[in-house]
Amino acid sequence: MSLKRKRTDLTLATKYEIVKLLDQKVSQSEIGRRYGLVQSTISTISKNRSKIKENYESSGNSERKRHRSGKNAQLDDALKEWFQTAQQRDIPISGPILQEKAINFAERMNVSDFNASKGWLSRFKTRENIGFKKLHGEKKDADKDAADRWITDVLPELTREYSADDIYNADETGIYYRAIPDSTHVFKNEIASGSKKCKDRITALVCANMSGGDKRRLLIIGKSKDPRCFRGKSLPITYRANKNSWMTGEIFTEWIRDFNCEMCRKKRKVLLLVDNCTAHLKNSADRLSNVRLEFLPPNTTSIIQPCDQGIIKNLKSKYRSEVVRKIISDIDDSNVTASDLAKSLSLLDAVHLLNKAWKSVSCSTIANCFHKAGFAIEESEERDEIDVPAGMTEEEFQEYVNHDNDLQPHHMPTEEEICEEFMGVRESEEDEYEEDNEDEDETTNLPVTSNEVNDALKTIRKYMEENNEEDFQLIYSLEDKCGEIAERAKKQKKITEFINWIP
Repeated sequence: MSLKRKRTDLTLATKYEIVKLLDQKVSQSEIGRRYGLVQSTISTISKNRSKIKENYESSGNSERKRHRSGKNAQLDDALKEWFQTAQQRDIPISGPILQEKAINFAERMNVSDFNASKGWLSRFKTRENIGFKKLHGEKKDADKDAADRWITDVLPELTREYSADDIYNADETGIYYRAIPDSTHVFKNEIASGSKKCKDRITALVCANMSGGDKRRLLIIGKSKDPRCFRGKSLPITYRANKNSWMTGEIFTEWIRDFNCEMCRKKRKVLLLVDNCTAHLKNSADRLSNVRLEFLPPNTTSIIQPCDQGIIKNLKSKYRSEVVRKIISDIDDSNVTASDLAKSLSLLDAVHLLNKAWKSVSCSTIANCFHKAGFAIEESEERDEIDVPAGMTEEEFQEYVNHDNDLQPHHMPTEEEICEEFMGVRESEEDEYEEDNEDEDETTNLPVTSNEVNDALKTIRKYMEENNEEDFQLIYSLEDKCGEIAERAKKQKKITEFINWIP
């Protein structure tokens, strides 16, 4: 009579440890000896290693022994996504709320015979590793345990085959690009009374590698599809639009595929880390040959995302400084108020100031932010100091920099969209675009002539001469560059360029 072998149930954490050993080319027989397992068990784990990694890195319950799905898997998936969306919005969720939402989803998804009982709720929370915590303060704490586990167990494996130049992080931030400080004593000619704040917003996608040597071209998302101030002009950034100036799955997918194409041309293999927000669609990673896209665990980005450790704040600080300097300079030459000048700051002005600010973010700042996030890179002693504008205290300036910290940079899906996604009927989103309503003198869109450029250069040189400037190399270089552009414009056009003019 043969004895029946006792079933050995391994936790997800143990399976993940075995997967790591397999990735390190440790033999299956050796792993079996270490864990007291038969070779067939190790072989099964090896076949399912991708799924095991995905489950572990999604910050689920790493101590569970079996992966169980509920009777209504689609409903559970939809409820889980809604729960994660609510967490991103800092909305407190109780058990009764989860039960009520489950009933709503069941009705929307035509799930019959569903009972959101206490037993169902308990099983759902166990499957998804959802616990109850009392809220403290005004903002929820980040999941430090998940962040520590990711830094210790996951990050070393992700980055093992990549150099500092080939590890990137990207993140979005919302910006009120016309905002001015509240401090009334900063600006001349400003009436010290309350006024409507400028809420004109954009979203900026920031991306850089760990060494700081590659700061990717900024992606700016606005509301107007074709801003009047952009017409006939080349831009130092990439511009896209939708009705709320949010990052969307469509825009992100286009951006990452363009990034992948560039890495293909350069024959580089890189790692890109992003948060798991709804705009970063999981299928964005499809057909990426040279960019490995990895998602950070939920509710950990304030701890382990480099962009959130100071890169974005450094960019915003420099941008806000540039805005203040521009407004003060313009006030010196006019009799209008600071608020009026802020309103006159065009989107074109803003993208140039943002690009200038991004160019000035130092490599050491970026490297130090990766170090602070737990990446294995040596911290630099260099510090990128931000000049506080004249007339403002450090506290006032920081309040100004943080003015739009709570501005949502991406779309949060509705209950209807979540249901449609898991029922397989969700259609691709079609954005509506806001009409460009900037009040701009039409003469500003007329082409600049060579004579106007030459007159402007002469004025700049005269200004430098009258202010005892001795280094004229910059103006010489600018004169040469403008001369090259003028020569290109003078080249005779081909007859085919005039065909559309023939009646």
